[in-house]
Amino acid sequence: MMLWLPFVVGMGVVLTVFQAHFREEQPTWGVLVAIAFATTILLALIPHFQATFQALTILAREASVSSLYLSPVLKTIGVAYLTSFGAQISREAGEETISALMELAGKLVILVIALPLLQAVLYALFGILGY
Repeated sequence: MMLWLPFVVGMGVVLTVFQAHFREEQPTWGVLVAIAFATTILLALIPHFQATFQALTILAREASVSSLYLSPVLKTIGVAYLTSFGAQISREAGEETISALMELAGKLVILVIALPLLQAVLYALFGILGY
């Protein structure tokens, strides 16, 4: 995984130079190149995401942590990455309003995901306080 990072960064720098050229002459192609690069990198990283997910699941099981706590954390991380990816692509295309709305929607979804966890924490706190 670590040896792959310099290749990704190098390709990113090369594509950034091409992006500067494309943006002046063919803005549409610039956005398509950015989407293709991001999609390729994300697809290549899927096995690493799976390995990380499995490691976290095993760690949570060994620590006797309920899926009630682990699941929202993993979902939140996924929503944050997905939202960031979509917002950045929109920003690259010059659509700041769409990007801002995507980020707002992502924050709202994260809040909805966190509600059961917040509820469990509050119930535990009320139990400790005797309410």
